Amino acid sequence: MTRVISVISGKGGVGKTTIVANLGVVLAEMGIDITVVDCNLTTPNLGFHLGMPIFPKNLHDVLKGKEKISDVIYEHDSGLKIIPAGLGIDDLKGIDPRRLSNALLGLYGVTDIVIIDAAAGLGREAMAAIENSDELLIVTNPELPAVLDAVKAYKIAENIGIKAFGVVLNRISGKKHELNENEISNLIELPIVAKIREDENIRKSIAVKIPIVKYKPYSKTSYEIRMLASKIAGKPFEFEIPWYRRIFMGIFD
Repeated sequence: MTRVISVISGKGGVGKTTIVANLGVVLAEMGIDITVVDCNLTTPNLGFHLGMPIFPKNLHDVLKGKEKISDVIYEHDSGLKIIPAGLGIDDLKGIDPRRLSNALLGLYGVTDIVIIDAAAGLGREAMAAIENSDELLIVTNPELPAVLDAVKAYKIAENIGIKAFGVVLNRISGKKHELNENEISNLIELPIVAKIREDENIRKSIAVKIPIVKYKPYSKTSYEIRMLASKIAGKPFEFEIPWYRRIFMGIFD
């Protein structure tokens, strides 16, 4: 049975697409048939994160009725499958996010997990992703505006019967103005399933179009993402870290 998980955020800039790209790569490495879908129809970036920005056909073509969703699935080097969105201005013409429901039907039974990179906020694009999900993964920063927007997103999803897997607390810098873990859990009323610190290597990995789990596989960030993937898959964490890497890269510091 295909499981559809939307990765959402109340606001932009929290690192949602980075989480989707890297989770997808790790889940594929675990032997799971995983498909990521760029449902940010207005400003799609998922392809850039995976080093696959240009595609002849995309999700916009499916939503316009020009292509079947099976014809716009591309494979990443990791084995991850990606359904990209169009980058051009013309791609936006005649697009109705409500058609996403019919488009996704073509993925049921042919992939184990679908991860949707939803648009930020709570507009039509984001709501289309939420409404077509079995579960949500909420990404937020430890700052009050981001957390409050995440609360709104969760409450709206809860009201329509979509359950949430948990919260990814991303881009933690440890500054005094940031909310702590207990404050965030109390506000959102969901468990925090991953805590990822601000990492300059993420920016570098995006610049070279290589997911951080491949660019810096033994970093703390990559470790935390692999642990998150393990929780989502319900499989043990089995990534071998050589002892000398643990010492010199400080993964457990």
